[in-house]
Amino acid sequence: MNPVAVLTAPMPEYLFGADLQEILAQSLARIRAELRLRSPLSAAVTEAWILRHNAPDPPEISFRRLKSHFLLIPWFLEQSIRGTADAEFQRGLVYSSLNAYYFARLLDNVADGQSPEDAALLPMAAFFHYNFQAVYSGWFPRDSSFWNFFDELWIGMADATVSGSRSAGFSDCDLELATARKIAAVKIPVAAVCFHYGREDLISGWFSFYDAFCCAHELLDDFCDCFADMAAGRASYLLSRASREKPTGETIESYMIRAGLEWGYAAIAEWLAEALRRAELLGSNPLVSFVRNWQERVKGFWEAWLPDLKQLRRLAEALESSSGSLGRDVTYVSG
Repeated sequence: MNPVAVLTAPMPEYLFGADLQEILAQSLARIRAELRLRSPLSAAVTEAWILRHNAPDPPEISFRRLKSHFLLIPWFLEQSIRGTADAEFQRGLVYSSLNAYYFARLLDNVADGQSPEDAALLPMAAFFHYNFQAVYSGWFPRDSSFWNFFDELWIGMADATVSGSRSAGFSDCDLELATARKIAAVKIPVAAVCFHYGREDLISGWFSFYDAFCCAHELLDDFCDCFADMAAGRASYLLSRASREKPTGETIESYMIRAGLEWGYAAIAEWLAEALRRAELLGSNPLVSFVRNWQERVKGFWEAWLPDLKQLRRLAEALESSSGSLGRDVTYVSG
C-alpha cells in the first residue's frame, strides 16, 4: 500500500459531509468569480496558480485532505454550540479561511525560496487578504473584543514565521509555544464562532486543543520533508533534535534512518494522544472522531512505510561496515 495515499486520503463523509463539501465548492467558485470581476488582468494567471498549487487534485478535493482541519474545526465548534451548523455563517467562514490560506501560501512559497516564480504574483496577496478580513469586518464592529484576538493571532503568526525562518535550530521547549504562534491564524475562525454566539468562554479550551493538534501537524510536516530539508539546509524541529541526539561522527542522514524517524513518529503519536485528551474535554464527538481518524491514518502511514525504512537501515548498515560512515550520497527513496 502506498504510504502517502494512506496519509493523504480525503476525510471520510462522516467528518467532511455533503453540506460542507457544497459550501467548499461554492466558496472556491466565489473566489474564481471575484478574481475575474475585480482583477480581470491577472485572474487567469492567479487561477492557474491556484490549480497548480493544488495539483494533481482540484481544490475541491485538496481541501478535504490533511489541510481540512481549518475548515472542519470551526464547523465542529458551531455544531457543539447550536446542534447544527448555520450554512450561511459557514459560507462566510470557509470563504474567509480559503482566502487566508492562499494569502499565506503565496507568501510562504516566495519566502521559502521553493517557488521563486511566484514572486510575480505577490501583489495578488492584496486580493486574498482583503477577502479574508472583509468577512469579519461585516460581522464584528471595530470595538468588538474579537479584534483583539484577530490582531494578536494574525500579527503573531507573521512574527513567529519570520523568526522561525531566521532560526538555525529549534529546542524541544520551542515546539508548542512557537507552533501555537506559527499557526495562530487558523484560530481566528474558532474565535469568530465563539464571539458570534457569545460563547467566549469556549475559546481557551478550543485554542488549547488546536495547540496540541498543530504540534502533531508540524512534526508530521517535518517528518515528511526531512530529507528535502536536509538537502536544502533548512532547519526544523525534527532535524534540530537529530543534531543534538546523534553521536559525534554520525551524519544526520544516518541518524535519521537509524533512530530519528522512529522518534519522529512516536512524537507525532504522542501529540495526537494529547490532542485527543484535550478534545474529549470539549464535549464534541465529531472533534474526537476527527483526531482518532488522524491517529489511524498516521499509524497506517508509518506501518506502510516501515518496510522501506528497514531496507534503508540495512543499506546504511552495509555502507557503515564497508566504509565506516554512511556519507551524504545516500538518497532517500519513498516506496
